[in-house]
Amino acid sequence: MNRRMFLKAVPAMGLLGVTNVSFSEDANTAQPIAETDKVSLEADGVIKLNPPDLNGEISLMQALKKRKSTRDISDKKLTLQQLSDLLWSADGTNRPDGKRTSPAAMGIYCVDIYVVLPEGVYLYDAAKHELKPVAKGDFRKSAGMQDFVFIAPVNLVYVFTLRNPKDSPAPSPVPEEKRKIWGDVEVGCMVQNVYLYCASQGLASVVRGMVDQKKFGETIKVKPEQIIVAQTIGYPK
Repeated sequence: MNRRMFLKAVPAMGLLGVTNVSFSEDANTAQPIAETDKVSLEADGVIKLNPPDLNGEISLMQALKKRKSTRDISDKKLTLQQLSDLLWSADGTNRPDGKRTSPAAMGIYCVDIYVVLPEGVYLYDAAKHELKPVAKGDFRKSAGMQDFVFIAPVNLVYVFTLRNPKDSPAPSPVPEEKRKIWGDVEVGCMVQNVYLYCASQGLASVVRGMVDQKKFGETIKVKPEQIIVAQTIGYPK
């Protein structure tokens, strides 16, 4: 199903309507979000994320101490606030000039984050801090090849997209191969940001290279080689 068909299939209240919700209102429950929760939905299914909660409970040094890869992940759903904070930590806008939590060479930001939820695949729009629907349905089995991926509530797939800088300070064009290396560095920074956020919140996370690039590439309409790595997030078992 392409994006246009998906948007037509999503009702006015989107995938997170009161009767069909992805995230729990409280971190200790797995119930649908109450109508009073801060959920803003557009008619085309776009999910407006909450502003990030910037009041961390542990220090950076403690988060680094707790950082680790965990594959024993449960199917317990994250809250909408946790998803918002997770994505902002990965690559959210943190300055008025539009620059982000992860560095990007020449400010090009050539890596996109696709968010794979049980209900569908979304593209994270860092500038607007929202999720744009890409494909409806459960695509977790094409976003990974390990059993824990198939039940985890959130999988992030990092995709390289070659973009041309609007106002390049470089004296000459940058070779595509060089920019691909810069993209790999950009992904590494995003992955570590997610790791540190998860460590600070007691969540489990693991970065992985095993993705069905052909199938998932068909789902999001990109070439298989554009898919770099993926990361699975959830509560530890």
